[in-house]
Amino acid sequence: MILRGALRGLSWPVLMAVVLPLAGCGSAEADPLPQAGTAQGVGLPGSLGNPRVLNCQNRNGDVPEEKTRVLITGPDDLVAGPLVVPGLLAWGRARSQEYGANHRFKVGTVVRKGGTVTLSIPAEFHDSAGLLYSEPSRTARTPAEADHAVTFTACAEHDTVFVGGFYVLEPRCVVLEIRPQGQAAIRREISFFDGDC
Repeated sequence: MILRGALRGLSWPVLMAVVLPLAGCGSAEADPLPQAGTAQGVGLPGSLGNPRVLNCQNRNGDVPEEKTRVLITGPDDLVAGPLVVPGLLAWGRARSQEYGANHRFKVGTVVRKGGTVTLSIPAEFHDSAGLLYSEPSRTARTPAEADHAVTFTACAEHDTVFVGGFYVLEPRCVVLEIRPQGQAAIRREISFFDGDC
């Protein structure tokens, strides 16, 4: 389930219509804009120096029910600052087939209303893990070709769902870095179908 437990009452058929297929979402491409607070991006689009920027206007899909639903988190959700990745902490004990195929795993990311946060994967994991939230990343043939940093900015009026997922050569543990705007980075080691890290 893409948002297991995060947005109570969100209808499964509506969510699936937005999320599937992962590779074929039809929203505008995320421009390779600089990270919030920097004058210009440095590096390839999707790198930490030049993260993809997704916001209310250019995200891959729209979930109308998100405007009226209350975000409720649970013990299996990765929560860091305004970022919530529903169910991600349970993936260590899960079967990869429940979340995707060919090393591409679907999970929507939710950012609390008005929040801005950068999700990134450190360089030592680039050959084995990437992010699939921007349109350009959807054609990646390997994790190294995927994005490794995405800045999400939620809509001002409501918690915002960003459709996407991870490209991970599982099973393995991967460190994620979460940088809420104006705050220090939070590092979390996540198991992708590999038991306890």
